Order: sequence, then structure tokens, then C-alpha cells
Amino acid sequence: MRKIIITLIVFSFTSLVFGEPTFTFLKPDKHGKKVEIQVKGKDRTYYRLDKKHPVEVSIEGPTILKVYSRLDMGKYSPSKKVDYKIYVDDNGEKTHYTRSGEISKGIEFSRTGEGKIGWSQTFTIDVSEGKHKIRFYLGQKDDKIVYLRLLHESDSSKKNVERVAMHPQQFTKMVKILVKEGEYDYYRAGEADSLSLKIIGPATLKVLSRLEYSVVMNGGKKYRIVVNEDGKLKNTFLFSTELSEVAIYADNNAELKLSRGDDFYIEVPKGEHTYKFRVQDHGRSALLKFYIPISALDNTID
Repeated sequence: MRKIIITLIVFSFTSLVFGEPTFTFLKPDKHGKKVEIQVKGKDRTYYRLDKKHPVEVSIEGPTILKVYSRLDMGKYSPSKKVDYKIYVDDNGEKTHYTRSGEISKGIEFSRTGEGKIGWSQTFTIDVSEGKHKIRFYLGQKDDKIVYLRLLHESDSSKKNVERVAMHPQQFTKMVKILVKEGEYDYYRAGEADSLSLKIIGPATLKVLSRLEYSVVMNGGKKYRIVVNEDGKLKNTFLFSTELSEVAIYADNNAELKLSRGDDFYIEVPKGEHTYKFRVQDHGRSALLKFYIPISALDNTID
């Protein structure tokens, strides 16, 4: 076992910020067959997703929607690893998540006590302010069966925990900004600016994002942050933002202005993982700042 390498990951000042969210079960408005899957001796409610039966949920933001997915492995051999793709439509904004299914030992349908169920795969959706109708669906020619379990951030999760600001290993540009009386280091993600960091999980990484407004931009804007984990798509976060009234560039940059801070969370599984961040929208850039719980500093690699 080895400790996290301080020379690769540099931690700065300690601060109290909103911490790791807790989640409660959310029943969808529309879904396929309801099933109970036994996980570690406990029954968990999932909903069947197939090409004829989308799963739809109404939710009000800002909040975090966590999605657990398990592939039905009934028609695959025990050694088979199968990729599957879940499409998501959030008020007309579309994205997708690719996950892998492999038979999970000890996981079965609760009532029948049988069935080949894939291991749990998770992704989170950062739900912006306002009412949302989110639809999960498969491709029209996709004959796979996936089971979904939805949870949303509970109000009780807003508690203070100690976190530290984390510097990425690889970045093109660090930008200092002023918020009220404080000066903070942010890192640019854009078409010409790459950004990545390594973390040893398990942990919940908090990311604070600010869209950069050009001289021709004004009013409310939408933008997307794409996150890759170990070279594969992890999440796409959609934000609706507006200009900040308090954040400015420390170098008095007259050509750009900053949006308010929009935060999102990344669930980091056990082990060492590399995350890359980019802005999906052409011609736009964002400044990102990272926070990790102090408790995660003691994580090791087996």
C-alpha cells in the first residue's frame, strides 16, 4: 500500500464548504416493470428500461440526481463484459452515458431468487435551478434490458465538512480571480486549454465552475462540462448561469467577465483515477476549482 503522492497532487488552504451530499430514493413518473433486486441481503427497487419503455422523472433543481444502472445479463455468458448506452433528455438537452455490464455474484431478483444481473454502474446529473422533466431511454434498435434506480440529493445533506482545495496535475492556464476580499486560483478548460487531475478514491470531488463571458455575450447562458474518467465518459454536466456580481479577474481583464459559481460533484470510486475536463460548447471556456474532503487524503492504493 502507498500513500497519496504529495508531489503529484498539491493541496492548498483548508476551507469549510458544503460537503458530500446524501441521497433519498426517487420514484419515476413513467417506467417499465418495477423489480426488486437483492443487494447485500437488502431489497432495492429498480425500474426496467428497454427500447419500448423509457424512464421519466420530474424533479426541481438545483439538486443532484444519482442514477444506478444494472444490465440484465441473462442472455450473456458469465465471462462476457457488455457495454451499454443510456440516453438522457433533460428539458430538450440531450446527452448519453456509456457503461459496462458484467455478472455480479450474489446479486439476484428478490422474489425469484435467480437471474443474472450486472454490477452497479453509477452516474450523476447536476440539475440546474427550475423544474425539469428528465427522460432516460435506449436506442431504437437496442434490445438490451437495463434496470435503473434513481436517488436525489436530500436537504439534510447540506452540512459543513472540511475540504481542501486541490491543484490539478496537468493544466494549460491558471487564472487568479477575486471574490469579495479573497483571491482564488482557478484553472481554464476550453478548446485550447486542457485540464486533468488524479485522485485516489473513494471520495466525492466537488468542482466549482465559472463560465467566461466574452464581450459579445450577455444575459443567461447554458454550457456543458464533459468529464472523462480514465479515458471514458463519466458525466456531462449542464448549467444555466448568469454573470457574477462579485467575481472579477485579478488582472483586471477587460475582454472577459465571469459567471456566478456553479458547483457539481463527481463520485470517485476506489483506487486511483484520472479525470479530464473540457467545455463541450464551441468557442467557450470555463474556469474550474476543485475541492476534496480531508478524509480522502488518507486513501491508499492496495
